[in-house]
Amino acid sequence: MRYACIIAGVLAMVGSPTFAQGAPTSVAQTAAQPGAPTDPARLAVARRVAARLLPPGVYKQLMSGSMDSIMGGVGGAIKAMPLGQIAQMGGMKVEDAQKLDKIDLTQIMAIYDPRWEERQQLTMHAMLGAMGDFFTTMEPELRDGMAHAYANRFSLTELTDLDRYFGTPTGAKYAATVTTIMTDPAVMNTMKDMMPRMMQQMPHFMEAATKATAALPPPRRMEDLTPAEKARLAKAMGTKENKLQDPKGTS
Repeated sequence: MRYACIIAGVLAMVGSPTFAQGAPTSVAQTAAQPGAPTDPARLAVARRVAARLLPPGVYKQLMSGSMDSIMGGVGGAIKAMPLGQIAQMGGMKVEDAQKLDKIDLTQIMAIYDPRWEERQQLTMHAMLGAMGDFFTTMEPELRDGMAHAYANRFSLTELTDLDRYFGTPTGAKYAATVTTIMTDPAVMNTMKDMMPRMMQQMPHFMEAATKATAALPPPRRMEDLTPAEKARLAKAMGTKENKLQDPKGTS
């Protein structure tokens, strides 16, 4: 289910107007200085702009409907991948994982869980629906943050121009679709085609993350902690010191 969270989060951010639109060349000249109070006149117009760009229910719409098709593409990509590659994602050594490549994952799941695909689709659908509900509750805060961002980055004249444009039929249509354009079939089909390639590159992504943290010391084990640190840890976790243990998988 990790992939459902990743893709839903990415689409939620990429679909946001703050990511979809580039800043004009005049932004450097009109942006407010960090920490400076937001100009009330700018903010008033920026709130109207934000309301146009992030209408109520837009994230619920983004997370439902067409999202199911791309999540289905994720499931298909996982089934199409050699089992060894999937094992590498879980931390198995390359040489050990390669021994699994001849194993058919679909045959294994057909025995272990005959309703695996249905379970996967229902789980992903439910997760995306819950994410849509969550983002819906966050929309007022997101609109407020967007209003302040626009007020800080655009001049009053520019904001007035945007507000006027979004009041036209073309501008209103653009504002209403700029976030959900990511769910258009043309975009969704492209993303579905990208899924298998992205999944195949997952070991590379994880290797890059491993290299980036290679110079850091490993997490400490319980035996490395002082009595005082163990006492603090137990108190923070609401448990007893004799119940503390190292996480599974630590060496």
